[in-house]
Amino acid sequence: MNFFSKNRLIFWVLIVLVLINLSALASFFLFNKKQSPASCCSPAEQQCVAFRDELNLSTEQTEKVASINKKYMDSAGPVASAIKDTRAAILTELDMEVPDTMQLNTLTNKLAWLQMKIQQENIKQYSELKRVCTPEQAHRLSALYRDLYGCGMRKGKGRMKCP
Repeated sequence: MNFFSKNRLIFWVLIVLVLINLSALASFFLFNKKQSPASCCSPAEQQCVAFRDELNLSTEQTEKVASINKKYMDSAGPVASAIKDTRAAILTELDMEVPDTMQLNTLTNKLAWLQMKIQQENIKQYSELKRVCTPEQAHRLSALYRDLYGCGMRKGKGRMKCP
């Protein structure tokens, strides 16, 4: 007797399973391929692409935004790194048997100053980006920054009320 006629059900189940596996493999490669270009970009380039897509920027605007974002990353990057270091120093001091309150006060003052500096850089970046945008794009940019700061227009849990 023929093997295929004897075990038709098993044969068709195997065919279906092979097709499912092939389609899963194909979709893995398709979806994995789409995500790879974003991972090759620097954070500044990813931010520029996000602005371009969200604000529907022209090529000229995209170039200006890229320049603004690079300048922002160059100035804010070291400040963000210093904030992380200062927070680590605060945690190290708090981990001591008897934390030095004078040292903690000094570190918190430094942290407050650094956060003020990075906020100033954020404001400068926003102002420069707004000058590049059309009025409609500026409105969308404002909404993006509100979301970034957790002050979205929507009311609900976890949202601060911002002016």
